[in-house]
Amino acid sequence: MSVENSFQVKFHNNVELALQQGMATDPFEEAVVWTDDASAEKIKVKDIFPAKPASEGGVRGKRTDWDDPNSDGVWLPKEKELYKAFLIDNADKLQTSISLEGAATTMTTATLKRARMQRVLEGFYGPIISGKHGTTVTAFPSAAEIPVTAGGASGNQPLNTKKIRMAKLYLDEGFNPRELKRYMVTTAEDVDALLDEMQAVDNDFKQSFGVKYDADGTITGMMGFNFIHVELDDPMLATIPALATNGSGHRRNPFWVKGGLVGNYWQRLRSEVGKIPELEFNLGTFGGTTLAATRTQAGRCGIILNAKA
Repeated sequence: MSVENSFQVKFHNNVELALQQGMATDPFEEAVVWTDDASAEKIKVKDIFPAKPASEGGVRGKRTDWDDPNSDGVWLPKEKELYKAFLIDNADKLQTSISLEGAATTMTTATLKRARMQRVLEGFYGPIISGKHGTTVTAFPSAAEIPVTAGGASGNQPLNTKKIRMAKLYLDEGFNPRELKRYMVTTAEDVDALLDEMQAVDNDFKQSFGVKYDADGTITGMMGFNFIHVELDDPMLATIPALATNGSGHRRNPFWVKGGLVGNYWQRLRSEVGKIPELEFNLGTFGGTTLAATRTQAGRCGIILNAKA
């Protein structure tokens, strides 16, 4: 009754290979600091040491100033597994379905990629859990939001260069090192709104503001930000359309500096191929992943509020 082990291995390896190939070009792979720690249901993902001024010496007989090196921390609770399971109604179809380009492999891989994106964005929008024992909960600060009216004479505005300048200033004033990469999530509508600003296609403007384009003419970066193109209203991202929209219906575009988002895998991939007794022993495939993400300390992440068309 059991399915040959070779099918189990083949399906796992093919999904894993497809995920790795996708990660090579996945901007979230680079933009998030990843760890693999399955040691506990809630793990400490970052130590935070408060900045302190240097003590001045050279005074005869002056006692040494001692500091306590103990650190605060950011904690990450384990989230539930996200998975995709498929029923294969004919054993003869199994070999084809679990091949590298087969239906089960392709759809499982696509689902797990979206699952990772979903968990990362949930961690961005969600509260920070901090403290020595992970008991302090801090919601996203309103001071880290760029207002929807910025960059216009009046009324709510879509994404514009003024808002991106304000986001850059926010990170600069947070004492984030200039050499750290910066990221911003943009939708197709956001990028199109930038193109409405005529200066965005002017060569002098492009050079002054560091505007980057891809081969299709889509803006991929500006003022030091690397744009990550995600349709935040995509219903396939489950919780994200609601999290990415505020109470007034404005889009909440995330931006952060490298190190501002950390993620952890409890299990990168769990896969199974087997017969299902309850379904007349037809075959099924299962692929799941367990991960979570969180923002780190204040001043590393922000949100731009944008009007939707």
